Amino acid sequence: MKFQYRITKGGIVVLSCVAMLGTISCKKFLDIVPDNVATMDNAFTLRQEAEKYLFTCYSYLPNDGSTVSNPGFLAGDEMSTPLTSRYGDYAINLPRGNQNVTNPFFNYWDGNGAPALFRGIRDCNVFIENMKDMSKVPDIGPDERSRWIGEAMFLKAYYHYLLLRAYGPIPITDINIPVEAPVEQFRVKRSPVDEVVNYIASVYDSAAARLPGLIVNRVDELGRVTKPAALAMKAKMLVLAASPCLTEITIMLILKIRTDNCW
Repeated sequence: MKFQYRITKGGIVVLSCVAMLGTISCKKFLDIVPDNVATMDNAFTLRQEAEKYLFTCYSYLPNDGSTVSNPGFLAGDEMSTPLTSRYGDYAINLPRGNQNVTNPFFNYWDGNGAPALFRGIRDCNVFIENMKDMSKVPDIGPDERSRWIGEAMFLKAYYHYLLLRAYGPIPITDINIPVEAPVEQFRVKRSPVDEVVNYIASVYDSAAARLPGLIVNRVDELGRVTKPAALAMKAKMLVLAASPCLTEITIMLILKIRTDNCW
């Protein structure tokens, strides 16, 4: 049995309107960024939004008071918990011999049981670059702007320090490489330990010059970094650099992973 369909003039008009509306919707509606998605343009338009980005830089700080994020609690044989415990998800695997090279626990490089610190450094660089642009965040005073830049500098130096402590020679990430840059620019080599130490010390000094001596508004700002914190962490880093432990780490890395791609 054959069916025949008859299209009237009114039907042709309706189909034409539907096709036109579909074309308009694709161009004007489907490419719009939702209101609840943050963009770089929004992050540094007002003081409140810029402060949120600064808190994002803080979010990469390891929680050393937790048994999950601090291997000093459960990585040895002094204390142990059942594998089903939520407190031993990562650290308890170390004394049990479950560490591996493909996806190691407490991986500060890429993030596994620890924050991905290179991402944190990149966010700090983004914040510093935009806050140094005086045309952005117009509703913030110069003193507060300088202090926030100092906080981001401290965090960038601290994240470099944690990577240095874990891996010895590391790539120095002073500025972010543009996403559209050639692939060769992303193949950053590790810097010698002395260069990394000197770089971290200089960033701590720059941060200390911008930071306050103490927290006055303890209700809203307690826990944010100060000048004494920057100088104390610089001293701690220099003690690490003078320790034979760091030298042993460097020698082990040289013997184990020295390749043309890394050095």
